[in-house]
Amino acid sequence: MAITATQNDGVSLNANKISYDLVETDVEIITSGRRSIPAHSGILASVSPVLTNIIEKPRKIHGGSSKKVIKILGVPCDAVSVFVRFLYSPSVTENEMEKYGIHLLALSHVYMVTQLKQRCTKGVGERVTAENVVDILQLARLCDAPDLCLKCMRFIHYKFKTVEQTEGWKFLQEHDPFLELDILQFIDDAESRKKRRRRHRREQNLYLQLSEAMECIEHICTEGCTLVGPSSNLDNKSTCQYARKESMAKMTEEQNESEPPLNPQKTGETETVTGNKRPRPASGADKPTKPRKKYAKRAPVWEHFIQREEDLSKSYCKYCKAEFACDTKKVGTSPMIGHINRCKEYKDWVEHENQKILSSDNNGNMKLVKYDPVMFRRSVNEMVVVNELPFSFVESEGWKRFCSNVLPMYKTFSRKTCSTDIVAMYLEEKAALKQLFSVEKQRVSLTTDIWTCPTTSYNYMVITGHWISTEWELQKRNLSFKVITDHKGDTIAAQLMDCLDDWGIEKVYAVTVDNARNNDKALEVFKNQLRMRGVDSLVNDGEFLHMRCCAHILNLIVGHGLKKANAHIVAIRNAVKYVRSSFSRLKTFALKCETSKLARGSLPLDVSTRWNSTYLMLSSALKLRVAFEKMEAEDKLYCDYFLEEEDKIKRVGPPTSIDWEKVARLVKFLKVFYKCTLIFSASKTVTSCLCYSEIVDIERSLITKCSSTDEETKKQANDMRDKFDKYWDGLSNMNPLVIVASVFDPRNKMKFASLCFDQLYGKDTIESKKLHASVSSVMETLYDHYSFKPTNSENNEDTEDQTEQTDSQPQPCTFELSDDEDDCEGMLSIYDKVVGLKINEVSYNELKVYLTEKPEPRVENLLGMPYDVLSWWRRNCSKFIVLSEFARDVLAIQASSVASESAFSTTGRVLDPYRSSLTPYMVEVLLCTQQWLRCSEFSGCSYMILHSMADR
Repeated sequence: MAITATQNDGVSLNANKISYDLVETDVEIITSGRRSIPAHSGILASVSPVLTNIIEKPRKIHGGSSKKVIKILGVPCDAVSVFVRFLYSPSVTENEMEKYGIHLLALSHVYMVTQLKQRCTKGVGERVTAENVVDILQLARLCDAPDLCLKCMRFIHYKFKTVEQTEGWKFLQEHDPFLELDILQFIDDAESRKKRRRRHRREQNLYLQLSEAMECIEHICTEGCTLVGPSSNLDNKSTCQYARKESMAKMTEEQNESEPPLNPQKTGETETVTGNKRPRPASGADKPTKPRKKYAKRAPVWEHFIQREEDLSKSYCKYCKAEFACDTKKVGTSPMIGHINRCKEYKDWVEHENQKILSSDNNGNMKLVKYDPVMFRRSVNEMVVVNELPFSFVESEGWKRFCSNVLPMYKTFSRKTCSTDIVAMYLEEKAALKQLFSVEKQRVSLTTDIWTCPTTSYNYMVITGHWISTEWELQKRNLSFKVITDHKGDTIAAQLMDCLDDWGIEKVYAVTVDNARNNDKALEVFKNQLRMRGVDSLVNDGEFLHMRCCAHILNLIVGHGLKKANAHIVAIRNAVKYVRSSFSRLKTFALKCETSKLARGSLPLDVSTRWNSTYLMLSSALKLRVAFEKMEAEDKLYCDYFLEEEDKIKRVGPPTSIDWEKVARLVKFLKVFYKCTLIFSASKTVTSCLCYSEIVDIERSLITKCSSTDEETKKQANDMRDKFDKYWDGLSNMNPLVIVASVFDPRNKMKFASLCFDQLYGKDTIESKKLHASVSSVMETLYDHYSFKPTNSENNEDTEDQTEQTDSQPQPCTFELSDDEDDCEGMLSIYDKVVGLKINEVSYNELKVYLTEKPEPRVENLLGMPYDVLSWWRRNCSKFIVLSEFARDVLAIQASSVASESAFSTTGRVLDPYRSSLTPYMVEVLLCTQQWLRCSEFSGCSYMILHSMADR
């Protein structure tokens, strides 16, 4: 059977091992080019243990397909095809090895195909050239191919001058100096071995000559031979066997060269030696001498050493000034190479100047980075801010020891310097944000909240800005965290205005606050002050400026429900408290769970001020109800615990069957509120478009409970319904933007809101029609506001042009008589001017087009990710130019003024005692900078990106 890729890649996979003609493929291999290669799991598993693990791993089935999907990305599609074919038939052609040898080597290493790896090691090794040897060497080190690595090292040794000029070597010098050092070490070791071999051969030859000379001398002394000597003395006599040996031949030749002839001619002064006159050799002054040529130092290690001028046999290190012998005949360069491998100062220099490592950013993209002392110091300050560490952390012994071991070149600094750097970082980030607001003129929605300080009795007011950037990303930044003297409306309004003036924010869309009465007055004063700034400061004269915090309203509603069931909750809370009070009691309870065959699970104890912890405690206790009942029936200590007094009152409990039933209904009831609070208080995603659907679910749940046959449940639901209608009555008390935001979810549009009206008030009822008409009227009014808003090109024109374009009446033709001009302006020019006045008007109503189009299908994401409303608007903003601006401002509104970690709390936000001891300015610096850094990490919008956005 021949298995081929679904697209024409020119490569077929022939299954020669086993016949699979009748077996259907059960695996699909997906390549980078989105090609699909069918395969059999049996073949893949028999060759590669890695593929075996992938195939045996359980997975989710999407689209009804039963085939397993294996993704092999990052390599050419044809290389993957050759790799899969090799798993069926172990053969690779020379042409394939030439094209995909490197890719096949990487695949064979990753998927542990030993046979293919051996062939690729051999094939790639035969194709090593000066241009690719560095790349192959790096791959061989990564793929654990020592034979190929050694072959590449030898190739570089033999052709180092050629390799040194290639781009691969230059890249290696910049990005991996340690590998470069290993290569140079290998080259130097190879040269040293070569010198040692030559010296060893010379010593062997000399030893042989000495051995033969000793034999010759022994022959002369023992046998009295006179034939050994220069060849001129032998003449025609019989030749001695020792005289013609190689060693003796060389010795006699040297003797002939060194001794003068018997009758020399007089060439200089003579001297008498034992009665014979012999010529004196010419003096050194008479013989011309040639200066010895100085050869350039070719060893790469000399880049790191300097030879001393006064003593050429010694050199010193450039980095640590250590001195070493460098005589090439005696010691060579080995001591210097050994030192440079250990030199601490050299390693510090490399890391500081050249070293780059492969790292990943927040988005998972790989990039090359190097040590930067300025950036490292900033990162330390960011760590102190984000992790809420004390300033003294930078002076701690543990931090200094960590730096000395990991980054010896890092210089620690004092706590005072740390605080100064953090303030500078705060001002830098603030300047970048202010520049962004001033350039983009972004309309911002605000949220406010009050924090209390227990140690200094200060109250802090935090103001947070929310907007959607031009890239359709939700942005959130703390703008102010200042001390507020009191909670009066005028004070809060003044604080809001001061914040806008400080940041240069001119346009505000909505302000989300809790339901305190002082906030109502504060927003009235704030609205009046914004009206004085200009028409564009508010939308529709601030009619929809006030947005009530949904999480706070839910807390009020849930508080009413918990009060009615307080006795039942306390009984179960005391039972949980008994179990968790000691290890022996917890062990006894675990034994009861095992005997009852209950699934293991946690049993948390709640915090009375956080109703979500109460909900989680009750839901966990309900699952273990049988174990608690066994404890009551079998454990005497458990029953005696409830007979004790607490605050001079008998402890409530143990929980009865009535308690369990009441709590079970309460938990089922609270589940809706718990889910809604999580959605309302999400701070990293758009929440405004989800609010109305959650509010409708709560109202429908309350309507159902109000019709319950249980009087207690009915009374409880009616009380909660009264509190609900006080804030969320759709006909009077609810802000219409809550419903408008749900319309801008392309999956809902107006059809979802109409369905909710019909479900709550009845189809075609007066209330339903009235609510539908009210929401439609609000959307049309706001759409008209955005339709007539001047564009950027109009804002940049001269004042006279702006006056002409905003005039609603066409200007009459004016006649001016001039010697150099015509008597009247032409009709074509007049027509162009009139048409130009309408060029920026929208030719069709985008709101009507959007509402009449079919809603997007509510399909589950294959990756399990939530639906991204902003992505849809990013793709369609060019289609709905005006409507997208409307949607951008509405979707930026926050449903809650508090984060998820505070949304369940019935108490206010409290500043920790450590930060309470700081000055108010430093508290603002730390709290705002911490939030900015965390939001920048989430959204990828750092201060450098903000600067670039502002420059653009």
